[in-house]
Amino acid sequence: MDRRFIDLLKETARSSRARIGIGLVNPGSDVIKSLVSAGEYAEIVAVGDAAPEGIELIRSDSPEEELIRLLMSSEIDGAVRGNISATRTMRALSSAGIDVMRMALLELGGWAFFLAPVGIDEGDTLQDKLELAMRGASFLKGMGIDPKVSVLSGGRLEDIGRSNNVDTSLAHGEFVAARLRENGFDATHRGILIESARGDDLVLAPDGISGNLLFRTMLMVCGATALGAPVLTDEIVFVDSTRARSEFTGPVILASAMVLMRARR
Repeated sequence: MDRRFIDLLKETARSSRARIGIGLVNPGSDVIKSLVSAGEYAEIVAVGDAAPEGIELIRSDSPEEELIRLLMSSEIDGAVRGNISATRTMRALSSAGIDVMRMALLELGGWAFFLAPVGIDEGDTLQDKLELAMRGASFLKGMGIDPKVSVLSGGRLEDIGRSNNVDTSLAHGEFVAARLRENGFDATHRGILIESARGDDLVLAPDGISGNLLFRTMLMVCGATALGAPVLTDEIVFVDSTRARSEFTGPVILASAMVLMRARR
C-alpha cells in the first residue's frame, strides 16, 4: 500500500463521523489540541478525567472498564485506548469475551503497511503466529485490500544450522507463509531481510518482542507515523494506541473509518 490508503481512510472517516470513545487521564496540551482537530473525522467521547472544550466527557475512576462497557453496549460505535493503561484495557476486553490480537498501521516514507505482532505477549507459539497471520490477512481483505504478506524470521534462508533458535524461526516462517498461500493469500517468507518487505501490506515479525521493537524503532527513531493498532475481530471496533503518542488524530481516523467499512460489508 502507499500513501493513498491513508488518504482513503481519511475520506472514509469524514463520511462516517462515527461516535468514538477515547480513554483520557491527565492529557497534555498536545493531546487536547489533537482531539479538537480529530473532530473533523468523528464525534469524540472522552472517558476519564478530562476533555477539550466542546467534547463530551464521561467521568470515570476506572476509564478502562468504562470505555469497554460503553463499546460493548453500543453506546459508542468504536473506541481508541488513548493514554489509559494497556494492561487494564486489554484485560477488560478479554473479560468482555474479545480475543485480543492486534496489528499496527504505520506509514513510513510513503509506504503504508500493517505490522504484527506488536504486543510483547503475542505470537509466542507457532499456532499463535498462524492464527494472527490468518486473521490479519482476512482483516485486510475485509477492508478491501488483497494483501501481500511478508513473513519474517530470525535469519537468511541459508542460515539453517547456525543455531536451534534460528532453525526454529526459519521453519516457523516457512510454515506460516505456506499456510497463507494455501488459503489464497499472496505470502512470502523473507527470513530476516525486512528491507525486502517494503511495499507489502502486512509484515509479520517473528514474535511479539521483535514486533514491538520494530514498531517502537520505526515510530520513535525513524519518524514513522502510526495510526493505531486495530483489534482483529468483527465483533467491535477497537484501536489500540501507545501512551507514548502526543496526539491521537490517527487512531481516531482509523476507528471512525473502520466503523463505516464494517457497516458496508
